[in-house]
Amino acid sequence: MRRGLLVFALVLVLVLAGCSALDFGDDTVTEPDSNRPDPASDRLGWEDGYWWNDSVAVDGSDGLTQAEVEVVKARMMARIEHLRGYEFTRDVSVRVISRETYRDQRGGGGSGEAAPWREQFWEALFVVGEDTGVQAAFDRLYGSTVLGYYTSDKIVLVSDDPNDLRVSRATLAHELEHALQDQHLGLGYRTDTRDGRLAAQAVIEGDANYVEARYEEACKSGEWSCITVAGQSGGGSRSADYNVGLSVATFVPYGEGPVFVSELYERGGWDAVDGAFENHPASTEQVIHSAKYPDETPVAVSIPDRATGGWERLETEDGEDRAETVGEANVYTMLWYARVVPREHLTSRNGSVSRYTYDHPLSTGWAGDRLVFYENGDQQAYVWQSTWDSEADATEFRQAYEDVLAANDATARGNGVYAIESGAFEDAFRVVQRGDTVVVVNAPTVDALDAVHRVRSGSNTSVRQDVRSAGLATA
Repeated sequence: MRRGLLVFALVLVLVLAGCSALDFGDDTVTEPDSNRPDPASDRLGWEDGYWWNDSVAVDGSDGLTQAEVEVVKARMMARIEHLRGYEFTRDVSVRVISRETYRDQRGGGGSGEAAPWREQFWEALFVVGEDTGVQAAFDRLYGSTVLGYYTSDKIVLVSDDPNDLRVSRATLAHELEHALQDQHLGLGYRTDTRDGRLAAQAVIEGDANYVEARYEEACKSGEWSCITVAGQSGGGSRSADYNVGLSVATFVPYGEGPVFVSELYERGGWDAVDGAFENHPASTEQVIHSAKYPDETPVAVSIPDRATGGWERLETEDGEDRAETVGEANVYTMLWYARVVPREHLTSRNGSVSRYTYDHPLSTGWAGDRLVFYENGDQQAYVWQSTWDSEADATEFRQAYEDVLAANDATARGNGVYAIESGAFEDAFRVVQRGDTVVVVNAPTVDALDAVHRVRSGSNTSVRQDVRSAGLATA
């Protein structure tokens, strides 16, 4: 991945969206009951003939026609303007497709196999093993859980039943907020790591989820009169036919983002939220622990290249190290998926706009990390070095990582060496702690570990450039 790459988000709403539903039937539209005169020109809180607090003569008991959906959409846009303080400058189309159609479209993109280093990234987290390709795992995840997405003034909503198209009110509100973001705040961000992408997406998805939650609360409290349609849509009723570890890793912006945004809102209102679109959090650590945003940025970790015996470090097209940052959220995911963190912990948050939390003592204390990749012919390997706030934090993580190895049937060979003899994660590992730093070396065999990266004895092997006290914010 090139440094400074401008990434444009294809906004996806995953499973666990709201359960209020809109049903697209075949009836004709009823003329709405407009309560206030139209303004002379478009203005905040009014869209396409509807004020945000207008009532509409739409009966949802037998579903909605496409024309009625346009009525509901117009009033919803006016309400989101009223909530968010921005005017829609362009109309947004809404289309509903079946899940089968969505899967066909996604599978027809020619995505093929993932790059070897991407396979290694997810293997390093013990989430996707050699028995399942990463691309296939993502296709199955998104094909099963996506409820809708926004792109270029278009909202596409995904329904499970092609003969009875239903989508949630919350999902439509969520995607309309993405359209408003696109028109005023932008959906792009600059980052060169997955952890950075998750952190930036946490602002985009967190804002949309926060607006969605406030919209639903106004409906449920009776503050607003809202259309209620019988029936339910979404992925909540389906069994998990996808990799739940990959789901948890991908859900970070939806699980932690709304809490992060709500805490920014409490800190400084919508101005503080808008500021995070300009100055994205630098890491998922800042999203999980909002008090660390924006000043406490990750430390820079460097890993010297000591490869011998035909092993070579992978590079980008620009000749730089092919490297990734795992980050606190994905460390949590690894520990949760291996059941080192109890499964029930993920949903233990109470009294919040989100019922998900990635904050656990075994992953808290992360200060920075770097994951680099190697190849030797058709063999792959990696080195993962993480730095922690204290030696005690590093010790907790090292012990937890060894528990992950044990959960995947690794056997200890002495001197920090472990081997998984068979299965999806069959490999050799060396785990070494030096003070506040933990180094994990991976290779196909125990004999190859030193050839990939010999961990020197003696002083701490990390190169740590601590910028946490410098008050630097990431652009």
